[in-house]
Amino acid sequence: FKLAKNLLLNKTGDDKLLVAIKNYFLENGFNYFDWIDYCPDLLANEDYLTTIKPSNMAKKNLKKALSVFEYFGKLDIGQSIIIQNQIVIGLEAVEGTDNLILRCKNLKKSGDKGILVKFAKYNQSKILDVPTIGEQTIKLLKENDYEGVFLEKSSCIIIDKDKTLDLANKNNIFISTCNKIE
Repeated sequence: FKLAKNLLLNKTGDDKLLVAIKNYFLENGFNYFDWIDYCPDLLANEDYLTTIKPSNMAKKNLKKALSVFEYFGKLDIGQSIIIQNQIVIGLEAVEGTDNLILRCKNLKKSGDKGILVKFAKYNQSKILDVPTIGEQTIKLLKENDYEGVFLEKSSCIIIDKDKTLDLANKNNIFISTCNKIE
């Protein structure tokens, strides 16, 4: 009851909620499993995960995303940004990445296809609230004519990694990694 009362009275984001639950269990004698040490293959670790590589324009869009995320990522709002023509088209909020992709499709202009960039927020738990993509993300990127996605290296999970990478390759969607500005 103490935990529920505390969580209900403090309106927080996903990360703070999960950390509060973790801390409650730690305070009551439970330990938690640091799964990242034992499952590094679940994370996006390679620079280029697909045979399709990002275009020069995608790399320019990434540069813009990195500078924006340096501020956005510290606000505990969202994990994803969509950039097209070096312009921020959308920032993820409570709707999640899939809805961000859909929301931004009608905001795109002529020019490059645009990219999705997904990073862990600066102060978020790297064990409990991990940025994730999967086949659904790739399908939405393809259906809405995006070029691909940059993930934070060693900080994002790819669900059903082999299937997701295969789907991206078949649909000419790149998946690459990079490091965010610290």
